[in-house]
Amino acid sequence: MQPLPMDLPAELHRRGSDLPDSDVIVATGPLVIMAHGLLALDPEARKCCWIHSEAGDLDAAEAEAQLEGWSQLPH
Repeated sequence: MQPLPMDLPAELHRRGSDLPDSDVIVATGPLVIMAHGLLALDPEARKCCWIHSEAGDLDAAEAEAQLEGWSQLPH
């Protein structure tokens, strides 16, 4: 997976409990911060959350892959 820009504007979403297809924006900010926020959640809570950006949606596993990719970039 090609690393996305760390500073890409992103939103952390959580499925809403009131309607089956609803969701709530939990936080907004740079993709790197949203990825850390998603992975800070309990593994069960991560299943109801995802990150949305103009590059598409990322689940917890994809966010973790982005963090690993960023950590391997040359300094």
